[in-house]
Amino acid sequence: MKLTSLSEILFSIFLLFALSPELRAQEESSTLTDVESEMEEEFEEEEEEEESRHYFSVMVAHDHVKQGLKNGEQTWLSLPSFMLAYNYIINERFAVGIAGDIILEEFNVEANKVDEVLERSYPIALVATGTYRVINHLGILAGGGFEYAKEETFGLVRFGLEPYLKISNHLELVLNLTYDIKIDAYDNWNLGFCVAIGL
Repeated sequence: MKLTSLSEILFSIFLLFALSPELRAQEESSTLTDVESEMEEEFEEEEEEEESRHYFSVMVAHDHVKQGLKNGEQTWLSLPSFMLAYNYIINERFAVGIAGDIILEEFNVEANKVDEVLERSYPIALVATGTYRVINHLGILAGGGFEYAKEETFGLVRFGLEPYLKISNHLELVLNLTYDIKIDAYDNWNLGFCVAIGL
């Protein structure tokens, strides 16, 4: 009897030592699994971080005027410009915004419909726009506003394309190509590079 109970005790101790590493390994693997699942959840939360709806943009560009005048002769003008803009993203396809840009030179231009020379001194345009993202990485825009210079103010209509590259949920790089029709004045097109920062 004593021998049997002693052998049972020894057998139990043997099993305890034999299975101990296996139990520890299971405990460690379950701990690792918990840590991994926590890390996955944090990663998914970061991925699901909501995209910005408010974007502020800074653009450097050149405005091109076909009817420009220099020394009394018609010539193509390429004029440096600068723009600040705000856009509100309504949903993944639509955005509305306002843009203010300035041409950083004085210049003369021949009016569209009449034989008249218009003088423009650092004209500032203020335009309300709507943008529709047709496909990923391309938006089309349209809007209206006015161009002010000390000589005269003109209404304007703007159309454009904006290919863009989303760097993160808060940063986009945008190529801006727009065409402005200055009512009863002149037309120009603009090519610029823009950085849009979401807040």
